[in-house]
Amino acid sequence: MSVPLSNKIEHMIEYAHRWNEPALSNEQIATELTKQLGRTIEPAYIENLRNGTTVVIPRDIAETLCALCGVTDVAYLLPHGDEDVDLDLRVQLWTLARDRGVQHVAARAITRDKLGELIADLQALPARTR
Repeated sequence: MSVPLSNKIEHMIEYAHRWNEPALSNEQIATELTKQLGRTIEPAYIENLRNGTTVVIPRDIAETLCALCGVTDVAYLLPHGDEDVDLDLRVQLWTLARDRGVQHVAARAITRDKLGELIADLQALPARTR
């Protein structure tokens, strides 16, 4: 089962900043996409992607947004089948590891279920304070 586009975008934006910095705003994202794509992308469009009003994203915007957020596989936003589920779990894992101050995570050849368990374990850790 695929992950809703709005959830993936939220997870990506949360992933895309350092621990002690705020996430990018809709205005910042729109400005950068406008610059990269050479055409105007409105902050309201970003808001619509984030709140689920817009449920399809053009390939050029998906590629540029992924690059902006440090997600190297555009299949995250434009999946074939359910490959986005695995990518989404990884984005959640790395975001939680950063936010909990975890220095190293070894998760080679891990199943979805085990990855879900690892995410739950990280969620149970206290949030990083410094």
